Parts: sequence; C-alpha cells; structure tokens
Amino acid sequence: MAALLLVVVGSSGCRHRTNDAASTPPPPPPPALGAVSIRDLTTPEGAAVTVAVDPGGVEHALATRLLASGIVIDRPASSPEAGQGAPGAVLRLRGEFALDGAEVPGKALARAVVRLQLDTRPSDAPGAIAEQLQGQGEQTYAVPKGAARDAVAALRRDVFTKLVQRIAGDLLEGVIARRKLESAPPETIHAALTADAGELREEAIRMAGQRQLRGEVPRLLELLTDDDEATRDAALGALIALKDARAVATLTKSRSLRDRREMRKIIEAISVLGGEEALDYLSFVAETHDDEEIRTQAAQARQRLLRRTDGGAAQRP
Repeated sequence: MAALLLVVVGSSGCRHRTNDAASTPPPPPPPALGAVSIRDLTTPEGAAVTVAVDPGGVEHALATRLLASGIVIDRPASSPEAGQGAPGAVLRLRGEFALDGAEVPGKALARAVVRLQLDTRPSDAPGAIAEQLQGQGEQTYAVPKGAARDAVAALRRDVFTKLVQRIAGDLLEGVIARRKLESAPPETIHAALTADAGELREEAIRMAGQRQLRGEVPRLLELLTDDDEATRDAALGALIALKDARAVATLTKSRSLRDRREMRKIIEAISVLGGEEALDYLSFVAETHDDEEIRTQAAQARQRLLRRTDGGAAQRP
C-alpha cells in the first residue's frame, strides 16, 4: 500500500488525459538478448532417481522463446555482451534448477524446481526488466518393463528436460505477457481485466492505473469486492492512482468494521481518495471503533485529509 501511495504523490502535479488511447506512451525499444545461462543444482546424493539434463538444451529453448516473443531482439554475433561499447540495453537470463523423482515398477514421477532471474543492463534503461521468478512442477511417466538401462536413462533425460523447459517456459510467458501489456492498446487491457483471474489480470489492473485508463473505473470498482485479496488490493491501488473518489463508497460498504486487517489497509487509502464521504467515514471510525489503534489511525488520516483539503482551498482563487 505504501508503494501505491507513493505513485499517487509522485504524480500529483500531472494533468490526466481523458482519452485512454492518447495516454498510451510509446513503447521503449526492446533490449538485445544477452547471455542465457542455466545451472543444474541437483545433488545426486540420496536421490531416489539419477538423471542428467543438458542445460544447453534448456538455454536454447528459453532463448528461442524470448526472441519469438518480440520483447527482445537478436544480437549480432560480433556485438559485445554488455557495457563496453554495446549499443542499447541488453537483457540477460540466468537460472538454475533442481530435480527429484521416484519410481515403482512400471511407472515413475518426475519433479523439478526452477528459478529464473532476468535483468537489464544498464538497469536504468527505458523499459528495463528486473524479475526473479520461481516455479515447480511434476509429471508422471511410464517406465517399460524389462527396458534396458540405457533406454530408461534416455527416457528419464527426455522427461525431465521437457519438465524443466515447461516450468521455465511458463515463468517466461508471465513476464512476456506483462511486458506486452505495458504498450498494449486499451482494448487489450480491458480484455485482461474482464478475465476470470490470474497474474495477467492483476497486471492489467495495475496498467489501468499506471496508464490512467479512466474508462476502466467501473470494472475496477467491481474488483474492489473480488473474493481474491490480491485482486482487491491491486484494484484499490489502481483507483488511487486514478484519484477516483467513487472508490470510497464501495470501500465503506464492502469492508466490515470488525475486520481489523482490512480496516488498517483502507483507512489511509480513503484519506488519499478524499471527499466529504471520506471525511465522514474517518470521523465515524475515529469516534466509534472498538480498537484504539484503528481509532488513532483514522483520526490521524482524517487530519491529513483536512490539511490537504484546506491547503487546496487556500490555493484556489
């Protein structure tokens, strides 16, 4: 919530456009794809299944997926890796994985944990990417009875390699989708907002606030009462960024006064959104809530709102 409020403070002097399409900034040029490196951290000691996965194959699959996405461009073979004379930004991908599994006669289970780190050099380049991701997965597979040891080893290698590639690929797809939303047309943001759930919807909510897409306010107000807490918080942050006081009415009606955790989150948000309804609600909470800490928080938030309101009134002719 503190980060969301900083966004509001940092943008308080800006004029907002009413045309959603006009507010879409031009996308930054994509970085070049730098080094892609993956390490196998599997410790064979004590493992039920011994398997070797070629990291080079995983690296090639991930580099191919990144280049196909369009969020990076290919680097000429003669271009340096980074910094020293390298034109533009460079995106590096570093990762690691660990494998485990189990076998019984006729069938087996493969497990993998994958961690990825994407970072842009220089880190302050326009549209720089800095992500740390982790995922895990498992897959059952059949082991033919009586198969030769070499054939079983090859089968394991193929199964585990594909499992690592799938987990890492899913992690990358999330980054790619979020990256594309930053420069997507408002219709794409709207479509993601109306999806059932998922990380992409949360990112679309944040984009609606960041890009000042005021046409999405009705949908954001609906999401303030979503069953998922992360979705509710993201929608509140977007409405704060949009400075839309209509959120106050929804918050005061949908949040139980007995839910102290929710109350602590929304009191400051309501004071930032402002308006007469916000003042009335903060006064009511400050005077009647049975939790002293929440009463104090509401009173302090009300005072801050009054100071901002009085200051704005004094500056008006």
